[in-house]
Amino acid sequence: MSDVRLRLSGVSKTFPAQRALSGVDLEVRAGEVHALVGENGSGKSTLIKVLSGFHRPDPGSRVEVDGVGLDPGNPAGSLAAGLRFVHQDLGLVDELGAAENVGLTAGFAGKLGRIAWRAHRERVRHLMARVGVEVDIDRPAGRLAAVERSAVAIARALDDTHGVPKVLVLDEPTAALPPAEVDRLMQVIADLRERGVSIIYVSHRLGEVLGIADRLTVLRDGRSLGTYDTEGMDEAALAELIVGRPVAEIGRRAHLRPVPDAASPVLTVADLTTDLLRRVDLSVHEGEVLGIAGIAGSGREELASALAGALPAQLRLTMAGAPSETVVSVRQARGRGIALVLPNSHPAAAVGEQTVAENIGLARPAAVVRRGWISRRRERDVAREWIERLDVAPSDPDRAYSLLSGGNKQKVALARGLIGAPKVLVLDDPTSGVDIGARQSIYRLVRDLAATGTPSIVCSADLDDLVGMADRVLVLVDGQVVDELVGDAVTEAGLLAAMARRRSVPDAALAQMGGQR
Repeated sequence: MSDVRLRLSGVSKTFPAQRALSGVDLEVRAGEVHALVGENGSGKSTLIKVLSGFHRPDPGSRVEVDGVGLDPGNPAGSLAAGLRFVHQDLGLVDELGAAENVGLTAGFAGKLGRIAWRAHRERVRHLMARVGVEVDIDRPAGRLAAVERSAVAIARALDDTHGVPKVLVLDEPTAALPPAEVDRLMQVIADLRERGVSIIYVSHRLGEVLGIADRLTVLRDGRSLGTYDTEGMDEAALAELIVGRPVAEIGRRAHLRPVPDAASPVLTVADLTTDLLRRVDLSVHEGEVLGIAGIAGSGREELASALAGALPAQLRLTMAGAPSETVVSVRQARGRGIALVLPNSHPAAAVGEQTVAENIGLARPAAVVRRGWISRRRERDVAREWIERLDVAPSDPDRAYSLLSGGNKQKVALARGLIGAPKVLVLDDPTSGVDIGARQSIYRLVRDLAATGTPSIVCSADLDDLVGMADRVLVLVDGQVVDELVGDAVTEAGLLAAMARRRSVPDAALAQMGGQR
């Protein structure tokens, strides 16, 4: 019997005016982790949707599981054949526990229309044990740690009520995980592999791909370029395969500017307090990229929105040449010259139902309004300027934002932040779900912006972002600044060590570390 668990032969998918997949071949062996990599728009998402039965491929496409042909375009057939999927957003109901979340998709144990809760909970505990992560199955999913939420989604996918799971597809499984929890998820995946489960691992994080995958297949422009063993491959070689050209070294230090003089901060913030943050002080100077690091729950995830008025906060904010004020709204923050750029997965990053032109124009109506009316011609012209500047693809201002790839959505979000010529750009997880090519473009954009004198504050769970962009990084633990890394001290090892610390110094010392330079 062949050890090929899943075989795709000549899989193509054509949409109106676009061929998303063209003759893709793929073989996944039993009990292997097989990575699927490629830039945003390379066809990964379309291929996954073909496997799930969401899309019906073009005639001539063939999918086999254990040598048996699969009826494409049939979700029930994919489920019965043993194909299981864990998507990036996980699809959990935050108000419900693991027991209910599993039951919503796999069904509940019971008969005569009544749920046998004891039997159902026992089944869910068995599934969680198979994944190897202990959780309170009645605790609401919204109150679980990120890796525990991922484990619940994986356990749900491994339920055998509708057939034995044979291939598990994980789409960007670590995108929302802090570094400390990535290792736990990698162990879960390794354990599943040892138990014979085949895994298709989709990720833009090249280090993770090379660390967990046995083999990988590269997609570019809807075509499979080939399948490669990961042993002996490094990140630079993989990045070049993905984008088709040499790229800057992954995570390398930026060309750093001299550490700014403390006398000339563009923005000074004192006593920033939210649900998670506790009287944080910070400043950013002309031409500086300030990074904010911290694990989930450290307050890092609230800082960007709090600075820009999108999250209730107490603080004293001072812009250069202006008196101290309290920012209470997004409008006031924008009036001070503070622009917030959210990750493209955030519902407030842009309006999915609107076009690229409409989204960009909405961020600065004055640029597109003529005599009290929106000028569609002016709106498109403005959008084309930003499309060209940020290399958004496709270069169509009338393209729906929701149809763009993750990297191009992020570029539109950046355009929305930059169109008002901000004095300070605040970015929250700017490369979440973004491929290596778009990531490098974002790094260059932030550096180029700094070279013109405009500072940025980058809050990110991805240490590569901080190592690749920041001149200086403040590290948050338990809502307070515990360390400050400057220049060549900003390394992955240094950041991890600082983030692992517990607060053990007096408040005065913390204020000094996080305050003005």
